[in-house]
Amino acid sequence: MNRSLFAVIVLVFLSASLIGQNDTSIILQQVTVIDHEDPAKVLVKALKQNWRRLERSAPDNLKYYSRKYTSSTNAVDFEQVAHVFFNGPVVRQEVQAYRDYSKYAPNDGRSVRFDASFTINPSFDFNGDQDAGLFEKYPEMSFDRAFFYPFSSNEIPEASARTVSGLLDWDCFNVYEFRWLKEYLFAGESFVELSFVPKPGMSGWSGTVLINASQLRPISFKGTVGKLTVEQTYTKGHLFSNAFITIRNNEIKSVFEWQLEGMDLPIIPAVKRAMQVGSLPGDQMRDLSYWEEYRPEGEELDQWTRKQDSLIRYLNSDSYLDSMDAIYNAFHWYEPLFSGIGYRKRSQGTNFYFSPLIGQWNLLGIGGMRWRPSVVLGKRFENDNAINFYGNLNYGFKNQDMKGSMDVGYTYAPLHNGSVHLKVGDTYDQITQSIDLTGLLARSNFIQKTYVESYHKYEWLNGFYTRLGLEYSKRQSIEGLEFADWSNDLFGARNQPGYFETYTVAQLGAEILIRPFQRYYLKGRQKIVLSSRWPDFRLSLKQGLPNIFGSDVRYTKYEFQVEDMVRWGTPGESFYNFVSGGFLNDPASVRFIEYKWFRGGDFLLFTNPLFTMQSLPETFASPEVYVQSFGVHHFDGFLLDRIPLLNRLGLGTAIGFSALYLPTSNFSYLETYVGLERKVKLWDTPTRFGFYYLTSPAEIDPGFRLKIGIDVRDTFRDRWNF
Repeated sequence: MNRSLFAVIVLVFLSASLIGQNDTSIILQQVTVIDHEDPAKVLVKALKQNWRRLERSAPDNLKYYSRKYTSSTNAVDFEQVAHVFFNGPVVRQEVQAYRDYSKYAPNDGRSVRFDASFTINPSFDFNGDQDAGLFEKYPEMSFDRAFFYPFSSNEIPEASARTVSGLLDWDCFNVYEFRWLKEYLFAGESFVELSFVPKPGMSGWSGTVLINASQLRPISFKGTVGKLTVEQTYTKGHLFSNAFITIRNNEIKSVFEWQLEGMDLPIIPAVKRAMQVGSLPGDQMRDLSYWEEYRPEGEELDQWTRKQDSLIRYLNSDSYLDSMDAIYNAFHWYEPLFSGIGYRKRSQGTNFYFSPLIGQWNLLGIGGMRWRPSVVLGKRFENDNAINFYGNLNYGFKNQDMKGSMDVGYTYAPLHNGSVHLKVGDTYDQITQSIDLTGLLARSNFIQKTYVESYHKYEWLNGFYTRLGLEYSKRQSIEGLEFADWSNDLFGARNQPGYFETYTVAQLGAEILIRPFQRYYLKGRQKIVLSSRWPDFRLSLKQGLPNIFGSDVRYTKYEFQVEDMVRWGTPGESFYNFVSGGFLNDPASVRFIEYKWFRGGDFLLFTNPLFTMQSLPETFASPEVYVQSFGVHHFDGFLLDRIPLLNRLGLGTAIGFSALYLPTSNFSYLETYVGLERKVKLWDTPTRFGFYYLTSPAEIDPGFRLKIGIDVRDTFRDRWNF
């Protein structure tokens, strides 16, 4: 019997079988089979027609157990038991119990860490001090990250920097080659095993899938993508779900296991807040007997966990924590030089740190080398309230000038992101960070600022934040200072500080952030914010207060911003940002330091296109009303993956624009660009490199037309920055 005739008989048999099933069955539409058509392709087409129905046949709730361990040592990272509730597009996860085994590993906490960061986003980050907790540490603990079907496209950062095409996507035959391996009958039903591999030049899954051809349902899947091997087994009832999941990272020898414990159980969510998509207990260990009820059988793993259980009670005791803190607190000769001097008492939530000598020097400071020791103090209370202190001194040898600052913050309502802060300082402060890199450290971008500032931030409703503050400061030119010779050579004319008369500022500031339908997790009394499918709406106001303690400013400054990211599925994702602002009073009465600054482009460097323009000839400031808009769309491989030979390069494409308009002076500026991008895994982090060509304006300098950019994926928020 040739394959074409066999395929016809199989489809006739499937249609007859489906007609006789109960009301959960479907009747397949008539299919015309062309002579010599591959039977594997015929079956995949029929499975695609039924797949969307299977995806929609989800339960109202389910219960599952999961754990992650290292296969070479059998050391478990975490395990959890959780309930999941489905309500349309909203999926809510409530963790019943978990264990973070790394929490109990012996560790004196002594380490050395070097950090460096730079941001050109001028907006205040309301969640900047948020503790992401276990979901950042173990992304697999989140149901959304661990539970997926390989039949639809998925972003799997652990496996690939690019979206992994699904086996049953609309373009699956452009991506995959399917082969019919074997077919057999059991209990009156037909079962077929197919293999699949990406076509030459394409990327995706490689492996096998077992299909119940009579019901057009997947039975099991085993596939490899990148360094991950994924095995899934599916339920057999009228509802469709993963029953077992195993994900092996073949590079680091880690194994993640997920098993279904039940569906449509007689349980109700503990909390009915629509946007609370998850919750974790503040701390959970549970007795050994609890976990043995759920753990899959495995002698070596059981031995490890039993041994660990015997240690946990001691490792979690105050006496053990105090003994480890005593090791940390003991003085060592190298601490003042290299690692810093620290003290902590975890049982009481206190910590202290003084910076090491090697980190106390600022070689690029105002006037040359500056000595900058710093100290950090912290206290966390049992109810998750906390108080933190940061202070530093800043002494310049050339001008023999002592500066410094301190910042005290008290978090009194962690569930509402509520805190109060007090800042006091006498510093050399940047006028703006919205300036090209060559001018960022130039002395023309600095003033001397003596200030006292206090602000209060709070989340009144989910996604509705306010920040209210009061600032009193004196601002003066640094014209009289001596500068190091190297800074004159490096910055040239930009090393000349601007002259202005000293003036005093007293101002009220208010900032409102509205993030509609913001999704979040709860861990005890801590709120872990995720994202929203709606844009962020932000309004900021600054009101000068004249004649208060010598203040001589009276401006009213405002700015409105709308920002969002939109996922379109296979065609890619878009980012946009709209900003408008200005002064409500006469601009002539506003000093240039308070102006809105527009950042000039950098030679070759493609900076964040949601906040900066790439080809603006130079940085400038204006007190006028302004309107800015930014947009970029990443097609990823949607276009180039369909072109032979080019699809072997793994390139993506991007288009974007930036626009600036000052209506008072009738100034307008528009730039557009196209780009070729390549996503790679760099030190286990999805990283995107891009080469961008500015198509307008036409008169741009050639050195600013071609740009090179880089972006690193935020694995906690599961998105790129732009």
